Amino acid sequence: MTDTWLPFCVPELGPPAKRGYGGVPTRSLAEIEGEVKHSMEGYVAGAIGRLMTPLTSDPYTQASWHISVPKIGKPRQHFALEAICWHAGLPGDRRFDTSLVGNLTLVGIEHEDYPDNKLNANQLHWTVEISRAIRALCPRVAPRPPALRVNLWEHRMLSATSCPSGLIPWAPIIAALKEDDMGMTPQQETEFAALKKQVAALVGEDLTDDALEARLVARDTYLANAGIVITKAMTLIQAGSSRVIVLNDIKAACDRVIADIGAGKY
Repeated sequence: MTDTWLPFCVPELGPPAKRGYGGVPTRSLAEIEGEVKHSMEGYVAGAIGRLMTPLTSDPYTQASWHISVPKIGKPRQHFALEAICWHAGLPGDRRFDTSLVGNLTLVGIEHEDYPDNKLNANQLHWTVEISRAIRALCPRVAPRPPALRVNLWEHRMLSATSCPSGLIPWAPIIAALKEDDMGMTPQQETEFAALKKQVAALVGEDLTDDALEARLVARDTYLANAGIVITKAMTLIQAGSSRVIVLNDIKAACDRVIADIGAGKY
């Protein structure tokens, strides 16, 4: 499978051991559904130092992400876009709202936020360029307008975390991306529609807006039903059923969901 590296990013390769989740190390561009814009809670040097620390059982060493955006200079890309990183849930975390949605289908982007807890002009420029590149390269992202909780996320939108939310200036980012969409001439729109059809033929999927929406609804329903199964399982445990047997059943169900998402069913 091809590895995609953004030409405007400086390559700064992360440890190979820190790519992959649930036995699935990679995905295709057609399986990417958006991005998570994180805040580092510190300097870029400290964050990258953590990324480069050898992987152990210590949770501190287990996080990884695709791109870092420093206060000064160009973004640094650590993993190809196709790599599955651990930025929205740690290894072993099988929660449906973090690992299965965040890690498997979204690109992780960390932004240096120290000392003022906000993005500067350099970071705003590059984070928009990254979003533009993802929209151009990923056929499931491009057809849908830029929107929060659809193809643009912060960590806390997916799960409770110490990663601070509210620091990403979404308004100018989304405005810039929408301006790109609105800026197409009728001829460009026709050419873009034809390009989407060509991409759909290459990946063997229907990538029209209606088909993508139906797919997302089906996945959300699937995950909601899985959550009901877990709730029932916890009720059985509280009623005295074997915790080991019930938890093994939950693990088996989670493994099936991971395999289904990896196979492109949801």
